[in-house]
Amino acid sequence: MSPRRSRLAVGALALGSALLLSGCAAGANADQQPTVAAAADIASCNPAKTTINAVFGQQATGAMTVASAALEKKYPGLTINATPQQTTSYDDLTKTVVGDIAVGKRPDLVMTGLGQLRFWVDTYKPATIDPAKLEPTYQKQFLSAGTIDGKVYLAPSQISAPVLLVNEDLASSAGVDASSIKTPEDLVAAAAAVTAKTGAPSVSVSTDALPDWFSQAFVQGAGGTFVKKDGTPGFGDATGIKALSIWQDLKKKNLELGVGFQDATAAFIGGKVAFMVATTSLIASIQKGVGSHFAWTPVDLPSVDGKDGALPAGGNGWVVLSKDACAAAFSTALVSQLLAKDAVLKASGTAYSYIPVDSAAAQELLGSSSATPQLTYAWSYDKSLTPWGGFAGAKTVQVNDAIRTMAQQLQSGADTTSTVKSAVSSIDSIVK
Repeated sequence: MSPRRSRLAVGALALGSALLLSGCAAGANADQQPTVAAAADIASCNPAKTTINAVFGQQATGAMTVASAALEKKYPGLTINATPQQTTSYDDLTKTVVGDIAVGKRPDLVMTGLGQLRFWVDTYKPATIDPAKLEPTYQKQFLSAGTIDGKVYLAPSQISAPVLLVNEDLASSAGVDASSIKTPEDLVAAAAAVTAKTGAPSVSVSTDALPDWFSQAFVQGAGGTFVKKDGTPGFGDATGIKALSIWQDLKKKNLELGVGFQDATAAFIGGKVAFMVATTSLIASIQKGVGSHFAWTPVDLPSVDGKDGALPAGGNGWVVLSKDACAAAFSTALVSQLLAKDAVLKASGTAYSYIPVDSAAAQELLGSSSATPQLTYAWSYDKSLTPWGGFAGAKTVQVNDAIRTMAQQLQSGADTTSTVKSAVSSIDSIVK
């Protein structure tokens, strides 16, 4: 894999691909799920007799290096086994952890994609995280992305949000101002103007890598409900249907590029497509790829009637699975370090344009010479974000398959109302 393609994999597929773990829940029997220990008073624990085993992906290497060194300095004698896995994929990472647990090697601390939160909570019952033990500068509004039924199970670390990327040169050549795109209708009109000038499809809302995330973003951005409190789909109403009609509306006018996320990203970097729905975490990679070849900008994801509904959070965070009370205490302390300024600077810098979860880190990044307008958009993002997904963890694979099928059918021009209603019916039968 080339360096560029590797970076793009981090920014797209690895950031939030569907949980392809059909055998995980079934293989996690009661013997493999020992009770998670409540954290002890850390002052009563002997660090020299405690070892923390942490499992995480490549994208958190810098943050873990800084956080581990800080905690080991604070607690001499503490041992932290924290070697990154040879992957940036949350799917692969979770499969590794599930396999380790099955053979008795349960880690104390796990990095996981935010879209997999329900899987961990439903299957392994992780420890809750006390927000009061996090650094004062941690931006606690992001904790909602790791919260279920009022309890924080996951501390979000590397956060991203859905975004529309705009090639300003192509847009302006067709008389389109990027800042004027507020609604799906605006996007369709803008794409039509560019296509009329270029003779080629001008927008990509891909359906292979992140269809569940994008679908949830369109529905919630419109003020709709993607998953009801009872765990059933909530996007079959008029709001959801209108929000999800974006794919059919683009297809009707032959404006959708109709390729996968990786190819769409390459097309955007190559200046061949004017509009691309993506993730803020990809901005750094896009910036490196585009260089000075053309002007471009990220703008808020268009929403029905320009509403400002909370979007689902992408990215990853940390889950405590310790069986030992002192290991749980030190794992929680390590989470705090991972979410502190120095580690966040490594997690959310120019390599990966994640939204900084620490306000002091955000200030430093925004005040640096690296703060281009594009990176500034990612680093200053402060809108409320919700958990990604929300369907029962054991059903995630089947549900996401149904959503992917729906999105692909809509992208091919299928009727929005009947297609969405069919997907809702299918998911109802899966989750009930």
